[in-house]
Amino acid sequence: MESFIKYLLPRIIYLIKILSAVLLFLMMALTFVDVLGRYLFNAPIYGSAEMIQFLLALTIFSALGIVNADDSHIVVEVFEERIKKIIPNLHGILIQGFSVLAMAFISWQLYIFAEDSYHLGSMTTVLEWPLIIVTGSVAFLSILSLICLICGLFVKNLYKKTENSKTSSGRN
Repeated sequence: MESFIKYLLPRIIYLIKILSAVLLFLMMALTFVDVLGRYLFNAPIYGSAEMIQFLLALTIFSALGIVNADDSHIVVEVFEERIKKIIPNLHGILIQGFSVLAMAFISWQLYIFAEDSYHLGSMTTVLEWPLIIVTGSVAFLSILSLICLICGLFVKNLYKKTENSKTSSGRN
């Protein structure tokens, strides 16, 4: 299981990085072409603002998987020192447990929203596209992000255990 996760996680992260880059490029290109069309030809792209909103949501949730796997979140240090003083041994477990629970809650809520938009047949406001395309994709990416978070923590803890066993046995 350990080697499977160590094998699979970097490949998932690589694919997510490609997806994030493509989404970001599409958002940039669409914005560029829309601005050119608007100011040079007085003909903006119909529905571009809505498409950019969708691309933004997809970019954020695809990049979240990378951040979660690396455990490279932004840290707010308001309570960190107090928590470390009160429960120094449980600090990491508490923080990581909160991250997993928060991401699981977000994923669950996004899944419910995607399911509702499917059953209700919801459409986007301007382009009248089926909303399930965006909500389903965002829900999938959030679940993938949760999986990356859990796998990343698993790999990180395995790495710490192997480093600790090397240093305790006298090897460096």
